[in-house]
Amino acid sequence: MKNVLIVSYYFPPINMIAAKRYGTMCKYFEKYGYKPYILTTRHNRSVWLDVKMELELPVNKDQIIRIGKPEENCVVDNFAIKIVLRFLEKYKFASRTISAGLIGWCEKIAERIDLGQLNDIDIVIGTFPPMENLFAAYYLSKKLNIPYIAELRDLISDWTEAVDGYRPARSLDCAVERYILKKAEGIITVTPGFRDILKRRLPDKKYKVIFNGWDSIGKLNENSEKSENFFQTVYWRSNIKYLYYAGSLYAHRLESFELLIKCIKKVNEQLENKVKLIVRSIGPKKLDIQARKMVDRQNMQEFVSILEPAPENVIRKEQKNAYINVVLSTIHNKDRALMTTIPGKVYELMAESAPILAVVPPRSDVEKVLHYTQKGITSISEKEIVDFILGKCEKYTGNQNIAFFSREKQAERLCGFMDELLM
Repeated sequence: MKNVLIVSYYFPPINMIAAKRYGTMCKYFEKYGYKPYILTTRHNRSVWLDVKMELELPVNKDQIIRIGKPEENCVVDNFAIKIVLRFLEKYKFASRTISAGLIGWCEKIAERIDLGQLNDIDIVIGTFPPMENLFAAYYLSKKLNIPYIAELRDLISDWTEAVDGYRPARSLDCAVERYILKKAEGIITVTPGFRDILKRRLPDKKYKVIFNGWDSIGKLNENSEKSENFFQTVYWRSNIKYLYYAGSLYAHRLESFELLIKCIKKVNEQLENKVKLIVRSIGPKKLDIQARKMVDRQNMQEFVSILEPAPENVIRKEQKNAYINVVLSTIHNKDRALMTTIPGKVYELMAESAPILAVVPPRSDVEKVLHYTQKGITSISEKEIVDFILGKCEKYTGNQNIAFFSREKQAERLCGFMDELLM
């Protein structure tokens, strides 16, 4: 049995997509030859997304090292880094690679980690985002003289979305990205599109695509009866035919959200029994406000409900009973980073009976997965979306290829990649 250290800032019990990746796969590692250890932090809850502390730990507590907590991780001691951060703030640069949280947490790790308890670790994985995971993994690989794997769940320097008057610090991010990835023994990506982009920059590296996935096994920490009574309106108990979206409303998803509202409006013009769109949003709050304004502009308040976040077991039941489950992404096919992104929600929805409607252009990586599994469609065409909702969705029941995207299968493939690197 080999030992792997996984650096993941987000890890159960916090209920976020970033926490679910290894919060699920870890429980299968020992079956395929690796005992997992986790380096993470202490979360109470996210400061900008309304998420809950409800996921079950996938490993024993003695396999988890927790250092720092969000409010103290942003405190930076290094004077030179403080100067860099002030420069970025003064000139309104948003960096994906340099931040107070990144440097602060890495400083805490260097100060507090007990390297003696890591003597038996064979390999270390850092999973981006956030960037601090990669820096911490590289730092520990040097200290322990073991290889490190850089895992990218998003692209680093290719991300162009910046808000509130900021602009991307692309030159800085490109330089930092190249530095940290060149140090890796191997690179894991979560989509083939990400891999192909990075291969053009670092062709000599060993790559492996390890998809996010679905998992049929999962317990929650919250009491079920309490969770079900958390909201007055519980849609899975009703006879409403509804489309369903649960997750965050990032800026790039608002355009696809508005397109979907327009399509549902056209659908309801043709139906006696109207369909609804139910949204369980975890924020950010200011984007929830923008989304509600879009609903108001279309006069769709009766048919679109943007609700407060719900406990996980309520989300699962609402997804299970949905007519169609929705995935939102960019509507611009020139947005390379988002066109090659497959939201983790796509895989979670595969195991549900309802078909998937992904509002994203053709030839995206999401389209490839849905076509391979025959689980739904991707489209930004109003006509295609309307026709899908009106009945064409019923033929997308899925096929045997869905099994390939199970969390266990992906854990097996990841352990095989580590074996290859350690040979």
